[in-house]
Amino acid sequence: MDDLWHAVARSRDLRRKPLRVMFQGKGIVLFRHASGLSALHDQCPHRLVELSKGRVVKDTIECPYHGWRYNSEGDVDDIPYHDGPCPKSASIRSYPVVDNMGCIMAWYDADGRAPDYDAPSLPEWDDPQWVRWELDHLGELEIHTQEILDNMADVRHLGPTHGAPSEYFENEFIDHIYVQRQGGPMQLYETYLYTTTWYTGPGILLSKQVFSGNVIFELIANTPVDDGLTKCFHGCLFKGSAAQATEEDRETAKQAQAGALEAFGADF
Repeated sequence: MDDLWHAVARSRDLRRKPLRVMFQGKGIVLFRHASGLSALHDQCPHRLVELSKGRVVKDTIECPYHGWRYNSEGDVDDIPYHDGPCPKSASIRSYPVVDNMGCIMAWYDADGRAPDYDAPSLPEWDDPQWVRWELDHLGELEIHTQEILDNMADVRHLGPTHGAPSEYFENEFIDHIYVQRQGGPMQLYETYLYTTTWYTGPGILLSKQVFSGNVIFELIANTPVDDGLTKCFHGCLFKGSAAQATEEDRETAKQAQAGALEAFGADF
């Protein structure tokens, strides 16, 4: 799966130390530095050591073996015992990466091309009326990401699996965005559920859901660790009752996220 954004980690899991993640069958090191955030192939070509075992020095990551330092473009920036130019042949791959809505999102293109579109975002994330999600990390599942994406067209599972049979349903493709619109009675809360759901690429789902006077945005992020192995993240952004979300809103948001997670789990 090329030309796409994926959530590779939770923002809160990346602190001062570098973090190794698996993405598309490759080890990647994430690190924060003086100028922001970077993602590089997690191996120093000099002696094949994982850079994630090293440390961050200003805007670079330092290999723990011989101290070679790599900048955010993946080029060798410094070799402590060498006064000449750093070898271009020792450059490693860098990945476009953003810290976005509690996620570290990385762009993958097999040929290393720049992103064709921005990572998905929601303006509500920065609105104080909305309670932000604390992402659930669901671990690694032995399932191909394509099988999760297939749910977008599966209208017939909504009643038996989720107790919310659909009374109207449609799919639409808009460039790199795959949209589902549907609605029907929601048996659990004895109300009517309206949803507009979209994938940005095949890996990041956002779903606006309206029921019983509540409005939430659900995030489901499916990241290919390797072929047939997927890492999943989940969260819900909840609209509070006042201009500034209250403690009661925050507690209701936790319950809403737990309920949405249970529904997502039913798909497996």
